[in-house]
Amino acid sequence: MAPSGVLLDLLMAVMDSPAVWSAAAGDPKVGMAWRDAVTARMIASRSYRPYEDLVHAAAEELALPARATEDLLGRWASMDPRPDARSIDRVTVPYAFVTNCSARLAGHAAGRSGLRPVFVLSAEEAGVYKPQPAIYHAACRRLGVDPAATLFVAGAPYDADGARRAGLRAVLVRRRSDVEPPDRVPVLGSLDEIATSVR
Repeated sequence: MAPSGVLLDLLMAVMDSPAVWSAAAGDPKVGMAWRDAVTARMIASRSYRPYEDLVHAAAEELALPARATEDLLGRWASMDPRPDARSIDRVTVPYAFVTNCSARLAGHAAGRSGLRPVFVLSAEEAGVYKPQPAIYHAACRRLGVDPAATLFVAGAPYDADGARRAGLRAVLVRRRSDVEPPDRVPVLGSLDEIATSVR
């Protein structure tokens, strides 16, 4: 059955966030290591801690230059959408974004997406980071759709698995070849497949 609503991860599935991490770090591998270090902190956190603090702590752990965090956050307002993001405009059920960052940064990224979500739910607003079930459930309530009837489109394996464990119908748009997809979650190559199937 077709879903009644769609939730999309903003920063990996829809937006090319790795590009800004790589630019701020000065190297793609270092940029992704930095991003992964922040993700590990979010996964370990049981409640929201200021996203910018996690970014700064991870930068210090990796011995990045003092300016790196400021540079990264400054680049957020110029983040580009993925080439296939525009296809989401063809989805005929309500859709929204769910993202693991502050409300301010979520607003910047969503504004750059060129899309028209019903809402953007940040971890700051939800009070928890993905993959905590509460953030997925909060988004479903706000969308007015039961979790079992909601499709969650993840850009990272931990997020896809978190949505599945929270009772949503999860899929992964594989954005990184260096990270294995989770078991029991369908893997797609493009957001075009979402637009084609959810009509």
